[in-house]
Amino acid sequence: MNNLPQVPGLETARVLVVDDNRVNRHLLQALLERGGVTRIAMAEDGNDALARLDDFRPDLILLDLMMPNLDGFEMCRRLRALPAWKDLPVLVQSSLNRAEDRAKAFAAGATDYVTKPINAVELLARVRIHLQNRALLHDLQRFRERTESELSLARKMQERLMPSPERLAEVEAAAGVGIAAHFAPSSELGGDFWDLRHDAGEPGQGQGQSRTMLYMVDFSGHGVGAALNTFRLHAICQQMDLSGLTPGAFLSTVNRRLCALLPNGQFATMLAGVVEPAENRFVYASAGSTRPMVWAPGDAEPLLGDSAGLPLGLLASAEYEERSLPLPPGGRLFLYSDGAIEIPVGSDVLDEPGLAALVTERLEEADGARFLDGLLKRLRAIGPIDDDLTALLLTRKG
Repeated sequence: MNNLPQVPGLETARVLVVDDNRVNRHLLQALLERGGVTRIAMAEDGNDALARLDDFRPDLILLDLMMPNLDGFEMCRRLRALPAWKDLPVLVQSSLNRAEDRAKAFAAGATDYVTKPINAVELLARVRIHLQNRALLHDLQRFRERTESELSLARKMQERLMPSPERLAEVEAAAGVGIAAHFAPSSELGGDFWDLRHDAGEPGQGQGQSRTMLYMVDFSGHGVGAALNTFRLHAICQQMDLSGLTPGAFLSTVNRRLCALLPNGQFATMLAGVVEPAENRFVYASAGSTRPMVWAPGDAEPLLGDSAGLPLGLLASAEYEERSLPLPPGGRLFLYSDGAIEIPVGSDVLDEPGLAALVTERLEEADGARFLDGLLKRLRAIGPIDDDLTALLLTRKG
């Protein structure tokens, strides 16, 4: 034992030796110490070992199988039933060397198995492997926790880009339009984004000059990269003076700026529109977005608009045609990202007419939030939603 190699990096590792034989416990302690493990605790049987877990918090258990009171097999089973210790490596050292005994030990939850008499070099090699794996697992868990924390913060920041309930209430009071919204990324972060602006017009010009512009964006891809693009777009829009800007001109300006910022291969679909109460219409322009839907009280089904247009970020010189849809008092406008229409249905997808049929089922639902909740339940019942999903329901007050 004098020539046993020192195992680097084990000074802080904790090993619990479980053996009913006092001589064996001290031999294993001496062997571990010569190999570089200095934090060692000892237990006389399975009950004693389980009682020491929370205080000693071992990184590895060296376990004998044949012990009084609670043997190694039953101790393993009880250990694996404890969530905090289900991944703790257990290295069995036993004089039982039949294949059935090994199989029984592994079935109970053992990680590894060496037979007595102990080969010191082999045992230390096994100890080193399991402790190194344990350390790697801890590092991965810490990395995952840190990543999840950072992604959670980023998601909260992304959600704050969207209008708050207080802001929506202000717009409803000022413009007479109520908006119910749903935003759910497919992963921790997504590429969907929406916002709105209300322009009350110049003093003395009357309600006819009032208008509300809203826009919805869906960037290609998912996750962090797509989310970063939503922050870019939010910054661009916040810097723009939208007063008097038509939806087509707004999209053209945004497109030119995005073309200079987006990496090759990235693009976004976008719909921007203005509610014009004096004209009882919704005037909009589309950059390859989904088709908007409108309906008025008493309508049997929604009317789908046209959404043709080149996505943003592909061609700096692109221009965007303006279209309009009727939006009288009491009328509703429904906007949605393509996550709502790409749900698998057999060998095809739901598509926009299929979504319109689901919307038709809920035309009489007066409450906007309940309308969206019910529609989303129907969508989830059809199939998995694998893309970011944003949905807006705008209601003109009568």
